[in-house]
Amino acid sequence: MADGSEISVLEARLQRLEEAVYGEEGEQRSEPAVESLANFQGHVNSSLEGYDRIKQAWRKLEDIEKYLDPAFVDRLTLPDTAKAEIVLSAEKDMKALAAQLEEVQKMKDVFDSEHIRATANYTSQLHSLAQVHLEQQEQAEVLTDDVRRLLSEYNRLVDLMSKQFVLWDETLTKYETANLPKKSGAY
Repeated sequence: MADGSEISVLEARLQRLEEAVYGEEGEQRSEPAVESLANFQGHVNSSLEGYDRIKQAWRKLEDIEKYLDPAFVDRLTLPDTAKAEIVLSAEKDMKALAAQLEEVQKMKDVFDSEHIRATANYTSQLHSLAQVHLEQQEQAEVLTDDVRRLLSEYNRLVDLMSKQFVLWDETLTKYETANLPKKSGAY
């Protein structure tokens, strides 16, 4: 029974592969995918005749892929004790990550709540509010620049008036001291 179900599974996979390669069943197929792949393999083999070095490379392809695998270098260079030390050194981080994942799992009903799912309904309103916020920020920047300019002008005017008052005070003091009657010794 297991053999029959395995064959049906393989046939279904082959059917999906053929549909992916040739399109839907309604379309005309020139040949099944297995035959096409076999023909391709035959063409590759016939084109490689006389090229022994390429044939050797095809035979060694599995070994080459194994050597190019980054994990292969780790298997050669790291002994099992070093690997165990790496895992043990990451134990604290792993436990913290596990605790965080458990907390997320506990909060799953919050994430699946109707309020969270309804946020998609509010995206247009949120977008318009964000646009209004940006416009208000720009207006605030313009107003801030205007206030700075007005304060600068006010400070300049107050400074000029203070200097003018100082000049007038010096002038009045000079005239007052010049026009004071001289004191005579008798009273």
